[in-house]
Amino acid sequence: MSVVDDLRDQINAGRIIFDNDSPGKGARLRRELLGQNAGTKVTRALQTLALEVSRLQPIRISSIIRSGSSSRHVVGRAFDVGNEAVARALLTNIATDERVAEFGIDEIIFDARVAGESNRNRWNYDNGNRHNYDSATLTQHNNHIHFAVKG
Repeated sequence: MSVVDDLRDQINAGRIIFDNDSPGKGARLRRELLGQNAGTKVTRALQTLALEVSRLQPIRISSIIRSGSSSRHVVGRAFDVGNEAVARALLTNIATDERVAEFGIDEIIFDARVAGESNRNRWNYDNGNRHNYDSATLTQHNNHIHFAVKG
């Protein structure tokens, strides 16, 4: 099976769901994740990471392709998990040096205070290395977990 087939299976099993807070958003996010959209496509590395993350915890994807920003979202290399309640269980298993290297993770940004951690940067990475983001960045990431891949 291909990564896309495996992602489709995870979607059908309810392990990946999508925000649907505006008309058509869930369907658009689904097409983006599966590479069925027009325009910018997600990378295979992003699909592989989303698949692995969904195997660790059921996830709700809230953002993938975005225009107009300088983030990895613009080039199809980032996605956001909007069900931050799974952060502790999920990030404990994926935000390790070994897993970051294995999946080519470029960025993880999340305000760990939401998960009860005193260190707000507990699980954060930038350029594949542990990183301490500033307060403003963490505040922007207190309602979702941002993942980005290198390729």
